[in-house]
Amino acid sequence: MAFKMKKFGEIRVDRAPLDSGVLAEARNDGTIVIDANANLNKKQMNRVIKHEMKHMQDMEEGRADYGDEWLMWDGNIYLRRTIDGEKVIDGPAGRLPEGHEDHPWEAEAIAAETKNNNKKEDYGV
Repeated sequence: MAFKMKKFGEIRVDRAPLDSGVLAEARNDGTIVIDANANLNKKQMNRVIKHEMKHMQDMEEGRADYGDEWLMWDGNIYLRRTIDGEKVIDGPAGRLPEGHEDHPWEAEAIAAETKNNNKKEDYGV
């Protein structure tokens, strides 16, 4: 499965093993990876792809980017850390686990999951 975006070109959706508790991730190489062990029905898969496509759109627009030890959101850099084995981000809402719904980038991606359309322009295409 693939989508097209201006910056990344074709967005590939692949399946591969991911860290425990991670269902999917948008990578800054233009790939969305869904956990190989996730047993998703069509509706769940659609929501996951919409969520990750929102992250891809944010990266495409320059609102988001990331590295191993940092995450950029709306021009601000937030540090990633591992504390007692848990991956956290010191973000605008405080120190929260990666993927937490209170991180603003996650809140927007969660909202995108339930958009009731599939227009390409929703993803900056």
